[in-house]
Amino acid sequence: MWKKVLSCVLSLVLCCLVLAACAPEETALTLPVDSIPSSCDPVLSDTVALSTVAANCYEGLVRIDENGNVQPGAADHWSISDDGLTYTFILRGGLRWHVPDADSKEAASKNPLGEDFILGFDTAMTADDFVFGLQRAVAKDTNAPGASRLFGIVNAPAVNAGELSSAELGVQALDDSTVRIKLSAPDGNFLTALGSPCAMPCNRTFFSKTAGRYGLTASLLLCNGPYYLSSMDSSGSSVTMKKNESYQGLTPGSVDSCTLVLGVENVEDGSSAKDILADLTSDEGTLDGAVLSAGAAETLPRIFEVTDYSTIVNTVLFNLESDFSGNEDLRLALASATDVSSLVAEGAKGAEGIVPEVCNAVSGTMYRLTAGKAKGTSFNLKKAKKYYAAATEKFEAAATQDEPAPTSFTIKFLCLSEDKNTAKSLVQNWQKVFGTNLSVTVDTRDTEAELQRALIAGQYDVAYAPLRCTELTAIGVLRQFSGETDANLCRLASDEYDELLRRAASARDAETVTGYCLAAEEYLTTNGILLPVSTESTCLAVRKKTAEGLKVFPTGNTYLVYLA
Repeated sequence: MWKKVLSCVLSLVLCCLVLAACAPEETALTLPVDSIPSSCDPVLSDTVALSTVAANCYEGLVRIDENGNVQPGAADHWSISDDGLTYTFILRGGLRWHVPDADSKEAASKNPLGEDFILGFDTAMTADDFVFGLQRAVAKDTNAPGASRLFGIVNAPAVNAGELSSAELGVQALDDSTVRIKLSAPDGNFLTALGSPCAMPCNRTFFSKTAGRYGLTASLLLCNGPYYLSSMDSSGSSVTMKKNESYQGLTPGSVDSCTLVLGVENVEDGSSAKDILADLTSDEGTLDGAVLSAGAAETLPRIFEVTDYSTIVNTVLFNLESDFSGNEDLRLALASATDVSSLVAEGAKGAEGIVPEVCNAVSGTMYRLTAGKAKGTSFNLKKAKKYYAAATEKFEAAATQDEPAPTSFTIKFLCLSEDKNTAKSLVQNWQKVFGTNLSVTVDTRDTEAELQRALIAGQYDVAYAPLRCTELTAIGVLRQFSGETDANLCRLASDEYDELLRRAASARDAETVTGYCLAAEEYLTTNGILLPVSTESTCLAVRKKTAEGLKVFPTGNTYLVYLA
């Protein structure tokens, strides 16, 4: 009798041990970002970390895949009217919000919104969550960085300017599962805009209850993506996302959790950031992957899989608000005297335009592949001298006794410290052509962030800068030179250029979009406003054993931790 009992007990113990041994281990990733957000509200997305949180913890009506193409998201399907102005989205069934601290009464009691509210909250998602998300993104008081992506919606510019209420935006919930959006003009890239962080859903009731604190902690944020925000370190050094088991979409999480930590490629002494390269190459390293420069990626051991993304275009830029570069003849003189091929470093690839290879014309069509190389200002010293002489003659013709014609010109040339020799070489060539009456001061910045701020502030006459692509579409890249943006790097104010972009935006087919974008691109390159020089890559490096399958957007700046 006792032998039988003992045998049964031993069998149960053995079964428990076998089941424990067979239980899958929890999988986790640790990835570096250059900053940790103080708020994880997706509509405020303007950093790599926050765009990563938005891409993984949220799902809009559509989702953008690792190739930059539009895929179904929270909407199971949609239709577009014949005139291209009305989009109707049908939500997939069973969509639910992940409610923080709702897993137990004890956890809910610690939520700042109150136990009764959290436990009683209806997690079912409805069409109004997407309507309110868009209304909030466009609202003036939100000050969303990506609001302009949604300006194609009826009344969006007026709502953003505070001239109309959010309720007058052209979005409507026809019923709990149907969203209708009306545009003021057709837009071939509108679906791509709906996949951006600024178009993520938001629940009115929950948002109102947070009283201005939405997204400041994990307990004050609702998520509906493959992951949910689990924690935000109080020291501002990390955020952790965990797999959302109630997710109903097509891209479930690939690991149980993912932590984003503060890390940079070249860490300085005293910095609290993790040294990415040191961690990746160390036997005790904790990072499972990182986005690196091409040079840094070459130093990694073979345990890493490296994918290149051509996202950077090194460019000579002219500031059209400066006294020198604002003069068309003088600007074209310098542009014509610039041998772009001589600036391409050994082993580097010459640029075919300002739009890099990773960008689409519309979803599913690569712009650069279709458009080919953009025409530009040709290297021609004879033409350069003619332009310079023409400028001098015009100055002399307009001279007065009080304002004599200038006899020399002083230019401020802005670049990174590491590009100072390239700048000096370019300047010396200009002075050989135009003589010593052309005086150039080279002004350097140590980091790309500092350089970008100086460019936006217009603190230059001519600049040599790496322009990093953060846009999935060609028109998105070209808009940074539009008179309609505050971050207009070249200070261009051209109705002709802006009209080309408007026509590109209102086109519905890839061929027409490509044609107008190429015309806009060549407006920049043939008028000596900028000179594309060479391309560079950023690289995604992942540990083959722990992070295999990890992707980023084609722009190389947002981690995608889910299974496509």
